[in-house]
Order: sequence, then C-alpha cells, then structure tokens
Amino acid sequence: MKPYWRLTLAYLAFGLAWIFLSDQLGVFLANGNVTTLTHLQTLKGWGFVAASALLIFGLTRRAFHSLEREQRERLAMFRKTIEGSHHILLNYLNQMQLVTMEAEKCETFDPATLGLAAEVSEEAAAALRRLGEAEILTSEHLDAILYPEKNESPRPEG
Repeated sequence: MKPYWRLTLAYLAFGLAWIFLSDQLGVFLANGNVTTLTHLQTLKGWGFVAASALLIFGLTRRAFHSLEREQRERLAMFRKTIEGSHHILLNYLNQMQLVTMEAEKCETFDPATLGLAAEVSEEAAAALRRLGEAEILTSEHLDAILYPEKNESPRPEG
C-alpha cells in the first residue's frame, strides 16, 4: 500500500475511534452535568490534537525513513552502474590501444587516421580519468566532468 494511503487510512481509523470512544467516556464521566461535559469536550479536543500530532509524526517519520532507504538503494545502484560503465569503457580503450599498435605496424595504414584515433582515444581516456575521480555522482556533476566545455561560462571582459 502506498504510504499516503496508509497514513490517510490510519488517521481516519484513529479519528473515528477517538470521537466515538471519547464521546462515550465523556458522557459516562459527566454523569449528566452539562458543565462537566463541556470541560471534558474541551480536554477531549486538546487530547485529539496532541494524539493526532503524535500519530502523524510517527507515520510520516516511518514513511520518510522508507523513502530515504529507497533513495540510498537507488544511489548505490547508480554508482555501481557508473563504475561498471567506467570499467567497460577502460577495457575498450585498452583494446583500442592494441588495435592501434597493430595498425602502426601495417605500412599501408593511413598515419592521419592513426593520429585521429590516438586523439579520440586520449580524449576518451581523459574523460574516463575525470569520471573515475568523481566523488559526487549527480547528473549535474557528471555533465560538468564529461562535458566541461558546455559548463564554462564566458568571462566578462575588462
């Protein structure tokens, strides 16, 4: 059951039970005295507010802790995904270095293509090194790490 339904239904059950039972108790204790019943109704209202506050506190606290736990689990999964992707890409770059070394041995391979491959591989390796050093893994931080040129703001002249 969704936390908001659980909270709502618990409050509904609590409120209905409180009203029914406290009215019965008030009539019994007042023993027909209207002044006493009026004072008991006031106390009953204060008690309801205090008890409602405690109930709402307990239920929302439990729901909050549940959400916090889910958030920690999602963050842990996200971190593992990033770490796994990082590992896969590093392995890929290592394989590309082997391919490049083999291509350098081939006399007919275009040196410009080798230069371009080396440049692209170095850019990817640099981005992966920055990613490996990341301590905060949010989309904004990852964007700043992986796409630093997008995040540079122009400096005012003067």
